Amino acid sequence: MNEEKLALETLKALGAKDTSSPSQTRRGTTCFTLPTGDCISEHKTGYIRKNLLNKNGGIYTCYQLNPQYKTIEKSIGWNGKERTDERNNRMLIWNRAERLKRLVLFAIKYINKANG
Repeated sequence: MNEEKLALETLKALGAKDTSSPSQTRRGTTCFTLPTGDCISEHKTGYIRKNLLNKNGGIYTCYQLNPQYKTIEKSIGWNGKERTDERNNRMLIWNRAERLKRLVLFAIKYINKANG
C-alpha cells in the first residue's frame, strides 16, 4: 500500500469524511470534515489548511498549516534609505503523500484535544 492510500485510510479510520465538491476535485483540492465538525484541506498548490465554515457550510476563512520560515527582505525606501524587514513565509509541500501525512498528524492532535 502506498503512502497516499495509507494516509487516506487513516483519515477515514479517524472518522474524517471526504467532503470535496466536484469543482474542488477538478482543481486538485481534497477537503475532509473531522468528527469535531472542523474542515481541513490539502491543495495541489502545496498548501494545507484548516478551514472555518459559515452557517451554510461555506468556507469563510482559513488557517495555514504549512511550516513557517523567516526571510530577510531588503528594499530602498522613498527617502533613499535601505530598509531591512523580516517576514514569515510558508513552505509549500509539493508531494501529495506528505501533505496527507501532515493532515493525519494534525487530525490526530486536533481530535485528541477536542476529546480532552
